[in-house]
Amino acid sequence: MDRRQYLRTGFSLACCSVIAGCLDEVDAATGSDDGADVEVTDRTGERALARAVGRLNDAALALEVDDLEEDEGTFDPAEPRELLAAARAYLETAAAELEDDRQPDVDELRAYASVLEALVDVAETVTDDAHEDDVDDVTDAIADGRLEEASETVDDLAGTFDRTEKRFDTTESDLESLDADRLDALSIVDLAEIEAGASTLGDVLASMVALVTALESTVEGYECLERGEERTDAEEYERATESFLEAREAFAASTATLEDGRADAPTGLEPHFETGLCQNDHLETAADHFVAATEATTDRDPHTARRRREDAEAALESVDYC
Repeated sequence: MDRRQYLRTGFSLACCSVIAGCLDEVDAATGSDDGADVEVTDRTGERALARAVGRLNDAALALEVDDLEEDEGTFDPAEPRELLAAARAYLETAAAELEDDRQPDVDELRAYASVLEALVDVAETVTDDAHEDDVDDVTDAIADGRLEEASETVDDLAGTFDRTEKRFDTTESDLESLDADRLDALSIVDLAEIEAGASTLGDVLASMVALVTALESTVEGYECLERGEERTDAEEYERATESFLEAREAFAASTATLEDGRADAPTGLEPHFETGLCQNDHLETAADHFVAATEATTDRDPHTARRRREDAEAALESVDYC
């Protein structure tokens, strides 16, 4: 599989206008013409708040992943995480130094930081190169008949993306709950830009979840085919027929998942949906032929059973050409 396109997302905030927040430094008191002292306001809290805003804006811009159409580059979560950690530190200072009436500003910036942190985690998951090996391992294991290994690997993948999907859903809700007016007054970048990027990231995640879910069903279908073969060899033809029917249902479920997920899939993932649909078409055909073969055997029609079994094997071989 083309791993670069499979795990590539188009989350980009490059069009955001960064307003880091200008800091008005007051370093010392000045005197009037008559020598009177002027009281100096301690601006430690205000400076910390402004610097936190600057780091948060920079983190939003750093949360950028290559477009789905591109073939090079990956997402590096290190920079946005460092910026977010710095922002958190400045917010701690601001919380300690500012008056109570400014605490809502600090709290809102903390909530915003949590949203960005979650988006960084989601982006890291969908661009994690380790998944390339996982997907390839599943494919190789199926081809070699190591279905138990394939099942374990795909279960791990499914668990990862299930957790990521749940976190994204929560984060999307948190993003919608942010006080846009308050953040705008604090010079945070336009939340509409963040929402647009999160939406794109969510589309990619949903497509990947669909691909992994479909792969789960495909592995299940292969397991059913294997059980059907074992039962055929044991001359348990009725039970074999049941297994082959279950296989067909699993491949059909995989097809349905791919068709649903394909609707909003980014262009870069489209070939993988096409390949999966092509494979499932041949696999469903193979399962149908196996069912017909075992039924013919039960009806004592060896000629038809042999011919349909050969048709099933040919359909399985066609999978490799998708």
